Amino acid sequence: MTRNNRFRAMGKFMLLAGLALMAGQGVRAQQATKKSAYVGRFDAYVGFSGIHAPFVNDLNQQGVGAQFGINNTRWLATGFDYSAQTGTTQLTPSLLPTSLQMALGALLPPGYKLSVPTDVNIQTFSAGPQLVYRHYSQASFFVHPVLSAFRVKATPHPNDAVSTVVLGALEQQGLVPASGIKLDWTGGYGIGGGTDVNFSRHFSARFIIDIAHTHPMNDLLANGGWVYRFSIGPAIHFGHNVH
Repeated sequence: MTRNNRFRAMGKFMLLAGLALMAGQGVRAQQATKKSAYVGRFDAYVGFSGIHAPFVNDLNQQGVGAQFGINNTRWLATGFDYSAQTGTTQLTPSLLPTSLQMALGALLPPGYKLSVPTDVNIQTFSAGPQLVYRHYSQASFFVHPVLSAFRVKATPHPNDAVSTVVLGALEQQGLVPASGIKLDWTGGYGIGGGTDVNFSRHFSARFIIDIAHTHPMNDLLANGGWVYRFSIGPAIHFGHNVH
């Protein structure tokens, strides 16, 4: 199984695991909408987070994600979300605008295939509302819009004389800084959701899948696309009971 297929399988497993655990508890589930069921005013989460960006030569990254939320009611929450991931992809001409591909083509020897290893660091910052369904005592579902700011840092590592010349040409056009590190802020929008599997009134395992459309570094990358983020980890719930 390729790394890309493993990454996709991991995301499907996380979603199915949450659904399966909830289903297993469904036969003895209790109505959690009753005022006697504890819903903490606050919750916090930190855990593993991974990103897959197919439009950037199947970029895969791993890192950490964190959330902090306030339960305004038993069905509506607001909060803040942060994640940071790192990975490596290949900068190839196919990612660039057609005009730039043609300009750089004159620098490439016949038969040469340009592929520059590039380290990529992505940080995401999101905030907004979340709808929560608490029908079962052992699990809850949530869904939220994804309105994010992406901080993307790319560091190419030319590995031969030709790729070094190409990187120099990009610097001359102002597309890559002289430092060789390109930094960009951009927005993204989409939808996300997940499951909390409750082990106690204050502790649960959280499974999250977020999908957002974005176009980072639009002066260098010809196209944007969808970014898929998967997260899994422990969540804690605290504060007074929300009625």
